[in-house]
Amino acid sequence: MATQTDNGEILAQPPHQERIVRWIPVNYLIAVRFILDWQFISAAFRRYLNDPSKLDYAAKSNIGHKFSTMVPHSIWPLNHIMSTLILHPHTAFDFLIVFTWIEFTVGLFLITGTLTRLSALGAVLLSFGILWGDGWQGVTCVDEWQIGTVEDIAAMVFMFAGSGPWGIDRWLLKHWDGYIHIGSWRIRIA
Repeated sequence: MATQTDNGEILAQPPHQERIVRWIPVNYLIAVRFILDWQFISAAFRRYLNDPSKLDYAAKSNIGHKFSTMVPHSIWPLNHIMSTLILHPHTAFDFLIVFTWIEFTVGLFLITGTLTRLSALGAVLLSFGILWGDGWQGVTCVDEWQIGTVEDIAAMVFMFAGSGPWGIDRWLLKHWDGYIHIGSWRIRIA
């Protein structure tokens, strides 16, 4: 890519240098980021603090029981996964503990703006899990679809735009280029 000086002279840049955008104007999205991350953090809090019996696999209020109502409507491959979890409650208990910690971690990383693109990818995957896990139950039950689609769209915005100036990523990018290198791939996670 060539650049032009003030006097009209054209300077060539080496092809291996790429222009990296360090700041994208996402100041107006800070409220959306806080709302999105609070949805994930509060989901973990609801299970651990408000109603710990949701994580007790022997209790009637166990959240794993909701799987049995979701399986008939769920979309492949989650219907097979949920069927397996219903048949093996100890595995479902382990799954719910790990799932809850992932939700908390994604929310915490989003609220602090840490590895925002990676945590937003986690939010997208969790939200798609809500969408595919609950399936379409008609117009009478659209809560999961509304939550899933709004969270997906908001998370995709942060997956592509990052946290902007209000986050730990800004400090990280002063000391690191924000990419992980896997073979010949460069994947931006901050």
